[in-house]
Amino acid sequence: DGDDTITNFATGSFKSILYDMIGVKMGSLPSSSSSPLPTIPPSCTSFETFHRFVAIASSRAMVLKGRKYLTPLAEMINYAPVTMKQTQQHHQGEHQGGSLDWIRPPFDLYHTFSADDGIAVRSDRDVLLSKDTIDYIHQNTEEAVIQLFEDYGPVDSSLFLEAHGFVPYENPHHCAVISGALLMTNVDGTTSGVAKDDIDLLTRALKALHLIDPRSAGFETLEDVCVRADLSIVEDGSTIGQKPASDSIAMTSLLFGKHTEAIAMKELCVKAIESSDVDRIEVRCARYPESRKVVRNVLRAAASSLIWKYDRSSDEEIALESLISQLQVAEAEGRGGLAVALRFRIEERKLLARIANCVDEVIDSQQLTDSVTMDSLDNIDNKLKDFNTFIQTLALPVNKIEPQLVGNGMRIGVFATHDLNVGDVYVSLPPNAIIDTNTALIDANPSLEQLLRRYSSQRDDGFNAMLIYLIHERFVLGEQSRWWPYLNLLPSIEELRTFHPLYYDEDEVNKHLAGSDVRRYIFRYQRLSSERHASFSSDLEANLVLGSDTLLDKSKFLWASAILDARSIWWNGQRHLVPLLDLVNSDTKGDSHQTRLEGSEEDQGMAVTRVSRQVKKGQQLMENYAQPNYVLFTHHGFVLNDNPNDCALMEGLVLRKDDPGAKLAHLLQSTAPSFCIKDLASVHQLAHFLRVKHGLQLNSEIDDVVRPYLVQVLEERIARLREALNWSIVLEEASARVRFMQQIVKFDLMHFQHALNVHVLSRVEAGV
Repeated sequence: DGDDTITNFATGSFKSILYDMIGVKMGSLPSSSSSPLPTIPPSCTSFETFHRFVAIASSRAMVLKGRKYLTPLAEMINYAPVTMKQTQQHHQGEHQGGSLDWIRPPFDLYHTFSADDGIAVRSDRDVLLSKDTIDYIHQNTEEAVIQLFEDYGPVDSSLFLEAHGFVPYENPHHCAVISGALLMTNVDGTTSGVAKDDIDLLTRALKALHLIDPRSAGFETLEDVCVRADLSIVEDGSTIGQKPASDSIAMTSLLFGKHTEAIAMKELCVKAIESSDVDRIEVRCARYPESRKVVRNVLRAAASSLIWKYDRSSDEEIALESLISQLQVAEAEGRGGLAVALRFRIEERKLLARIANCVDEVIDSQQLTDSVTMDSLDNIDNKLKDFNTFIQTLALPVNKIEPQLVGNGMRIGVFATHDLNVGDVYVSLPPNAIIDTNTALIDANPSLEQLLRRYSSQRDDGFNAMLIYLIHERFVLGEQSRWWPYLNLLPSIEELRTFHPLYYDEDEVNKHLAGSDVRRYIFRYQRLSSERHASFSSDLEANLVLGSDTLLDKSKFLWASAILDARSIWWNGQRHLVPLLDLVNSDTKGDSHQTRLEGSEEDQGMAVTRVSRQVKKGQQLMENYAQPNYVLFTHHGFVLNDNPNDCALMEGLVLRKDDPGAKLAHLLQSTAPSFCIKDLASVHQLAHFLRVKHGLQLNSEIDDVVRPYLVQVLEERIARLREALNWSIVLEEASARVRFMQQIVKFDLMHFQHALNVHVLSRVEAGV
């Protein structure tokens, strides 16, 4: 297993295994770190023998946590992919079409280290035996009748060919290599005939986005890509907000294309490149409207071109029918190596055909939104009745509110049952009426408690432990949970899809938040949630407690994440879910919402909330969340007009090592800060960063030294936002989420213009 003894004199697990294997073969494995290398006879160092060991280690070693291990018996399990049907066979989720949210079981979930440093191998699929089969096994104890398979992970078939010597008949991770020249369909694979200005523009854009080496002389052709059957590109990776291969193809198609309908978009791209604004270049040249469709069309055309080339080739050896005939002959003659190679070429040809004929799925998101919302409203009254009954069982010391259906985008709100004056307590909740890490540990069974304690020890304000508990109560216990009336009242997965940015498609965000730094902020939020899900999905204990059928369903994980981010209420540095109190909607009046613990330490205190304004009996009670619109939108899915806490998010400014002020980095809280631009104080914070970055004299005034730098960064933001607003079309029938995103762009523009005119240039604004 590549233990420390071997590693001392053979660094790297691959060498460790080779020495281990040779030592065992010769009966001379060293017994301690001080023992000399095993004496290896010349026959073991021949080309054939050495590569035999290399082949064995390459094809049979299991990789866990970056090291290779030879595992007798387990290494004999053959490959077969886990299908999505197998993954979901126990799934009884809420929504149709949920398969899109399932992830394939990670390899290291079913191959883990045990307490004694051994390796435990678990089945990654159900193997169901019929009664007849079981009876047969009992009667024939020495004969196995059902072969066990396992998925080796997201591996392309070329690796199976090279390392294992076989080609799977089915591999969902297989991809077909398509030459970069074929992706330049508009210019026959070369830059011949393309205007030099367009080549120079593309080169500048690719360098700006770090898609080619900034030191390269110029653009010649696109890089080769490996494409899967669903038209996803391996080189794009899986990081949300980053699609390097697709971006390169989209930019090349736009700048080199001759389509008249793309002229306006090409002009915007050219302006973006000339501005040297990286964010603007990305949005206008690589992530423009319909860019994903453009890329998919290019991939389909390239695959079709390859098929056409093969089918009409004078070389009979590459025609599909010829390949199939050659395979039959090779198998009949027992020429295994040739047969494997031919099978690989045949499978690649089949994959190219699937790529060429892949159809884009069209979803009417507006119709889906309307139907889901109406279905939810039909059932809301019964859910409210159950919830109110649940609240009565909690015997709250103070409760002067009740939830009611509101509608108009707010779904449910709370209404005063008494006249309330400023400072009056309107709800008081004991610890047993609150969901937090403490109540979760009290409620948990032993296995869940152990898992919660492991995660609650992390310094994350209780998020991870509460996430586990929320998933367990909602999707594992369901109606058996004591919190069910509350959980059932919360927005469902389908409802969250209609408004919460955690579920938004990248193209939609790129289209409607172009120009705003909130675009990248949302991508970062989505990326963090996806990475957290990937981490949890590989946690064996979490899978055993929650069930893989629940934890591998990303939609459920995102639901719990969104609920915690949207509804958590903080006090004493910890987050809490507070039934009833979290139904209070937000406006911009009064002081910011605050909940405090009041009472003696003996009774652990009550979570008390006081009203911040006068409210008459029967009126909806509202609270001021005191957050800027980009936070409200990202975590709650709405924005507020006339929000006194609003600001324009500014990110992307970085202090680099070669900046004049790099040595003054200690004067900054961060070398890649975020700014909330709304008033003079925020402009001063921006000015201080720019003074440090550019090595300017430090002072607290906005003087003529720093003013040009302020003007530059603010005018850059204003230009990209104006362009976004001029390009976008506001439709009256547009969904609320689209209108909210367009509002954010407008508000950002307003804040940046105000900061430039009033605080930097000292102009008097006639109006906003």
